Amino acid sequence: MTRDIYGTHLMLRIAEIADRAALNDEQRVKEFLIDTVHTLDMRVLAGPLMGVEEGPPELQGCSGVVILYESHVAIHTYPSLGEAFIDVFSCKPFDASLAESVIERYFGSYAVIERNVADRGIHWGRDAARELAAWQQQRGEERLNDKAVER
Repeated sequence: MTRDIYGTHLMLRIAEIADRAALNDEQRVKEFLIDTVHTLDMRVLAGPLMGVEEGPPELQGCSGVVILYESHVAIHTYPSLGEAFIDVFSCKPFDASLAESVIERYFGSYAVIERNVADRGIHWGRDAARELAAWQQQRGEERLNDKAVER
């Protein structure tokens, strides 16, 4: 079965994270990103790129992103709040629950506060070259129509 979308986007906000120290451990967060990529059988193009924010406790934490051939996996952690935002977007179909299964291995138990799984690129299709050509043709027609309106 083919999907008439470009990809799937999993967006999570998790809280009540058992291992708050792991949320502030740059190496642990990096390992989480890599394991998520491998669990979903995706391929790293670049990264993980990591950053640690210092400052007021409510802003401290780690952020990381892995750029994939299929798109990206990202995380932003807030150790003092016991929360994190996790984002997985891919043009390769994936099981969102499989992505979520990695979280507990790295951060312990948690509660899901927000969970959204969205189809992205509706009507984009799987053949990106064909879709780009159609988009360019459409944009060209729109520009011609815009010029006709200006006259």
